[in-house]
Amino acid sequence: MKKSLSIAALALLLPGALWAQSFSGAAKGTTAADFLRLGVGGRAMGMAGAYSAVADEATALYWNPAALTRIDKRSATFMHASYIESSYFDYGAYAQNFGEYGAFGIGMQYLNAGAMTKTDANFNSEGDFTPYDMAVSVGYGRKLTGLGLPAALEGFALGGTAKFIRSHVLQTAQTGAFDFGVLSPAYFRGKLNLAFTATNMGGTLKREAATENLPMTFKAGSAFKLTDRWLASFDLGLPRNDAAFFAVGTEYTLPLKDGWSAMGRAGYDSQTLSDVSGMTGLAVGAGIGAKSLSFDYAFVPYGGLGISNRFSLTVKF
Repeated sequence: MKKSLSIAALALLLPGALWAQSFSGAAKGTTAADFLRLGVGGRAMGMAGAYSAVADEATALYWNPAALTRIDKRSATFMHASYIESSYFDYGAYAQNFGEYGAFGIGMQYLNAGAMTKTDANFNSEGDFTPYDMAVSVGYGRKLTGLGLPAALEGFALGGTAKFIRSHVLQTAQTGAFDFGVLSPAYFRGKLNLAFTATNMGGTLKREAATENLPMTFKAGSAFKLTDRWLASFDLGLPRNDAAFFAVGTEYTLPLKDGWSAMGRAGYDSQTLSDVSGMTGLAVGAGIGAKSLSFDYAFVPYGGLGISNRFSLTVKF
């Protein structure tokens, strides 16, 4: 177990070597397709996105592809979120676990920025247009068991996701990217899981003479079961276009009748502390569900910019 913990700790510390590059507050605003960092799922966002070691349904494709291996059979998630002003953000994903052959997932995220008016140099209207961003993802995860590897690696899971990204303003740009994830086995009598993810690696978006990088982000995460009903999580992130941030979340489950449960959630994300005025960073959420079905809601304020209400439906079958 000590060897396994050492390997997990090494994976979580690897991003630190990149700190001295563009991973700082001085790089803010230097990347494109930042919709890739908006976060998906009512449950995850109710915990402020501290979810890389928590995911156990179809949104694992987004948060940590290694966690696809936690899905028992099949899972599908659909989310709709109101965003700033008239914009909205949608997400859908399906995942299936094939046992010894690993787990597969496919998903799509779409941000519609709402109608805007194009003007010329004299501010005369030249008609309306609607900017949008979208990404289609295909992922795979597998546990490192039965492969003849060292005992220290037993129980770990690895995963990867390939993405096609398209961004349209007045012109259209598109590219590809890749995510990578690691999920540890459960330690301390099944109470603790550790995770590492690297997202939005590779690819650039080019419009005319401008070429912009994607918002590559490294995360180290953990999830700890305080009790059978109470879960706590923590993520530490190193984004390419901002300073390091942390997110902490919690979820409490209250059993109801006939196999149903009610969930209350809260969390805090430090990413927006200096970006906008007013209440920001805090997230709260709630859900109700049974073994195969859950409805989840998250309330995410963005200070003076507005509020994002996120609704999602998850089915396991």
